[in-house]
Amino acid sequence: RVVTNTDVLLDLFAAAGVKATFFMVGWVAERQRELVRRIAAAGHELASHSWWHEVIRGHSRASLSADVAASKKLLEDLSGTPVRGFRAPGNSITPATAWAFDVLVEQGYGYDASLCPGVSSHGGYPSPFLGPHRVRCNAGELAEIPSSTAPLLGRRVPYAGGGYLRLFPVSLIHHCVRSDNRAGRPANFYVHPREIDPAQPRMALPWKRRFKYYVGLRGTRAKLESLLRAHRFTTAAAW
Repeated sequence: RVVTNTDVLLDLFAAAGVKATFFMVGWVAERQRELVRRIAAAGHELASHSWWHEVIRGHSRASLSADVAASKKLLEDLSGTPVRGFRAPGNSITPATAWAFDVLVEQGYGYDASLCPGVSSHGGYPSPFLGPHRVRCNAGELAEIPSSTAPLLGRRVPYAGGGYLRLFPVSLIHHCVRSDNRAGRPANFYVHPREIDPAQPRMALPWKRRFKYYVGLRGTRAKLESLLRAHRFTTAAAW
């Protein structure tokens, strides 16, 4: 289903004249090589979403280094273009795992898109920087493109991707985008191929995770089309 759903996304982006960044899992890319080549041929950016889609706390420094090196090499070999960016599964770089930045610099990445400066199921990364900025680490420096968040009851809550995109009304999401743009920040949107596939098989999960994975699937495509019509989009590397 990942091929069919990604092709739908490619068609939507083509119709809107939009170039996007595809953060790809290496395990998927290895098995769907022609899909990787189609994405690159359409002019989109390819970036790494790790090889195994394991959250950062599940890695040692050595295992993360091997993971992100393998993903980067495969995507570059398949596309013939350099891979500059990384996005950790679940936005799972936290202050306790900030050593991951050193690994990314050492493996030749130029930017990261893993931080959530607000509420996150994997811990979040408290930060005053709500838009693109630079991160310094022992190995050097990275550009950082954090998740977009909005204030709610004294906390910051993501609004621009995944379950948040599926749950929140599209009118609220448009409002949050305009608020970020007025503050001089781009909104960082993400969508998984499965999120435009309401007919997908349902896994047997605890009710909280079932809600998180499946809420709002029927409306995701329409929300995405509305956002593509109303706002200008570009790739992560363009920032």
